[in-house]
Amino acid sequence: MIGNGSIALEDFIQAVQLQLDTAQTRMSLKAQNDRLPLTFAIRDIAMDLKAHVELDDGEIRIRPAGPQDKDPTVLKLTFTAITRPMIEENAVQLAVDNKDDVLLSSLGDDELDQDERRRLEGIGVRTVSKLNEIRKQGLGGSVGRITRLPIDKLESVLSRATRPLVDDVSSEPDGADELRQRLRIKGRNLLRDGTPPRVSIAGRPVNVVHASDTEIVLAPDIDQLAGQMSLSHDSKAPTELWFDQSHAAPPLMQPIIEGNGALYGNGGHA
Repeated sequence: MIGNGSIALEDFIQAVQLQLDTAQTRMSLKAQNDRLPLTFAIRDIAMDLKAHVELDDGEIRIRPAGPQDKDPTVLKLTFTAITRPMIEENAVQLAVDNKDDVLLSSLGDDELDQDERRRLEGIGVRTVSKLNEIRKQGLGGSVGRITRLPIDKLESVLSRATRPLVDDVSSEPDGADELRQRLRIKGRNLLRDGTPPRVSIAGRPVNVVHASDTEIVLAPDIDQLAGQMSLSHDSKAPTELWFDQSHAAPPLMQPIIEGNGALYGNGGHA
């Protein structure tokens, strides 16, 4: 609601729908808890809303009329019950929330403020995975128009919310080459659309030899066992951290002089 007391028409309709859903849920729970053989349900609600209709930057807004207001517009609204098949026939299919998913409310006001989260929740988008699913289906523009959120902001929020998160960095010997080490990275969001992030250490790319959403294995050069590591699915939200696994580097092979050649510790000649 803005200073003159007006609200967007879709916000009003959404608020009525949410309250009707809440009332229906309460009646259902009461019937289940009291084991009632017969209960009531909301079927149809009709209302005549007297209001002043305004157009603000392409958005229809309504301001409830007061007792002394003359010639208000009468909006006749009817809310009726529909079945699940009717909903599914006319709605985009989105996956059910995963209990391990990240809620939009946990991102903080720096990402989405309370009003922006409310707009997304009003269309059933409460988690990061739902937002990501919308992106995959190419519906970002439609969601942006419905929620009045810029598509660039939605993409930026999604990039930051799904950027790689690192919990641990460890090293282990490379089974194929005892003189080299591999780095094992454990964390979350290490895959996006089945693809691992781009990884660099000290500004140089590192090969990814194995990847899952919670773990990736890297094959660094011998001088990449310490320094600044960068992991990124895109250029908008890279993850950067400092690490040091230089203690795992194999000791330099010291030559042993034998006759006319230099015999190295592993038995080979230079």
